[in-house]
Amino acid sequence: MNAFKSPWFRLGLGTGLLLLALWLFLSVLREAYDVGYAKARDEGRIALETLRGEHQEQELARARTAETSAKAATQRLQEEVARNDKLAADLANQQRIHRQTTDRLSGEIARVNDLYRKALDAEPEPLPACVFTAGFVRVWDEATGARAPMPETADPVRAAAQGTDAIASEQLDSGISQSAVLAHHVRYAEQCSNVAAQLDALIDAVQEKH
Repeated sequence: MNAFKSPWFRLGLGTGLLLLALWLFLSVLREAYDVGYAKARDEGRIALETLRGEHQEQELARARTAETSAKAATQRLQEEVARNDKLAADLANQQRIHRQTTDRLSGEIARVNDLYRKALDAEPEPLPACVFTAGFVRVWDEATGARAPMPETADPVRAAAQGTDAIASEQLDSGISQSAVLAHHVRYAEQCSNVAAQLDALIDAVQEKH
């Protein structure tokens, strides 16, 4: 009993209790650390997986948007190609019709230039000669752009002399017949019709794009 009352015994007992308490505290602290670490690790893993999932969703959404845009662009291109093909086909068809008209009218030129009647009940007779002067042909060609305009000289005297000669030469018979004039007009009308059809097709193509 004296040993239990010894100061050394009480000191050893107090130290043991202190160490036990310290060990228990450290154990609790270690357990709390492990629990906190595990929780933080799990939460971090969940957050990372969530972030990866969101990133994948964003990438998938961008891919879907790009695919939709590509399909829309392809659709627009196909529609534009089809529209242009239709315009080209319509234009080619109009040009064929214009050529058919030219061929038909060209075949009628001789019939409408060979004979004429003075009255509905009169007998047909040869068409009188129609003289087209060289000046007439020059004006015609300059108007259509088939010939460049005649230049004007800076010398008044020379211009007057040349003017006199030019007037005389332009009063001569050009040798162009009515049939030739009408044939030229028929072909030129076909060209004008083709140009007008091309312009209409171009206007339609531009308007459909806006």
